[in-house]
Amino acid sequence: MTNQCELEGISKCDSMEGEACDMPEKLLALADEAWNEVMKEKIKTAIQKSCGVKMDKLANLVAETNKAKWAHEIQGKVNCDAYKQSLLALFREDNGK
Repeated sequence: MTNQCELEGISKCDSMEGEACDMPEKLLALADEAWNEVMKEKIKTAIQKSCGVKMDKLANLVAETNKAKWAHEIQGKVNCDAYKQSLLALFREDNGK
């Protein structure tokens, strides 16, 4: 079986111009990425196994606190908008009488 490098001549591979000539390195880089992904998943599994219950409690605490924070932010905006409307109504009254 003849590959692209053999068809184009060894000099083509030596100059790193051929796409096929780069394939072995690209495959090794892809294998490194896959290995990292698999390792990351295994680490996640190990963390879940050893800390899962505590992390669930922590996640719930953070989620509830964040929910309360945003409710407070929204209520503050509502109060600010009501204040602005009250000011506007006051200034629209008849010559301050």
